[in-house]
Amino acid sequence: MKKILLTGSNGFIGSNLFHQLKEHTSVTCIDYSSGSTEKDFINLDLTDINQVKDFAYNCAHFDVLIFLVGLAHAKGKGKDLPEFKKINYQTLVNLLSALENNNKLPRKIIFASTISVYGEKLHQNVYNEESDKNPFSPYAVTKLEAEQYLLDNFAEKSWILRFAPVYSSDFLLNINRRIRMGSKFYRVGKGSRKLSLCNIENIRVAVEAIIKDKVPAGIYNLSDQKEYTYNELLRWQKSNWVLPIPAFSVRLLYYLGKFFNSTFLKENSVKLISDNVFPSDKIRSYVELPSVINDVIFDND
Repeated sequence: MKKILLTGSNGFIGSNLFHQLKEHTSVTCIDYSSGSTEKDFINLDLTDINQVKDFAYNCAHFDVLIFLVGLAHAKGKGKDLPEFKKINYQTLVNLLSALENNNKLPRKIIFASTISVYGEKLHQNVYNEESDKNPFSPYAVTKLEAEQYLLDNFAEKSWILRFAPVYSSDFLLNINRRIRMGSKFYRVGKGSRKLSLCNIENIRVAVEAIIKDKVPAGIYNLSDQKEYTYNELLRWQKSNWVLPIPAFSVRLLYYLGKFFNSTFLKENSVKLISDNVFPSDKIRSYVELPSVINDVIFDND
């Protein structure tokens, strides 16, 4: 039975992966909070290098590290770049350096990154793994730095997964924020712009395929096999009344964001007035990712 070290195990993605992986692997979980009694859980602050060194000295040798630690947009409100770097970059460096110094590097490193590293552009609609990177937010900047650290030091054993916005039946935030303001639905322009999303089940399938040696090391976009229009999202949510928002008004917000150098305005407005498609063709050449939005929300009758 393969031994898995899972960091960020109390998060949305981590907790979902744990419950799936524990059925056929030995999973040890790391997080900086109280753990569930059902887990082999280690309360460890990965920003504390002394704690990390002690852990690396005493721990078993793991086959796979799944690194999900991250300070994302919502939890990072009000924090500046150094705070993001401390969590999104330095924790990875701390752990891998300590494991390497104790000759306990795992055979595989699966790292959770984000499609935000590309930095959505007004006049670009499709982004593959070779597209230019131009991250806006501190979250994306520090995720890209962590990617580069892995490529510079452990490329042959690193799987970098750039998640599109993730959703499940229990977590619709990444969908709702694009079509709802509070309890009210809205649509920008004609609602025909396209975006990629990622079903949590497709993450599980991809991770298990990597563990089973079905996918070579590399960088992969991870998204559903189809992209969605905003009109489709509204239909799936069975919205009865939709507030129309002229596209030009959101475009104005985008240019104001550029003028005032506001990451928040730029990043959130450009998503609504351009296509944001991040194909997962590369990883799907090795493993099928069958789940789509209709599988987890409700029947589209």
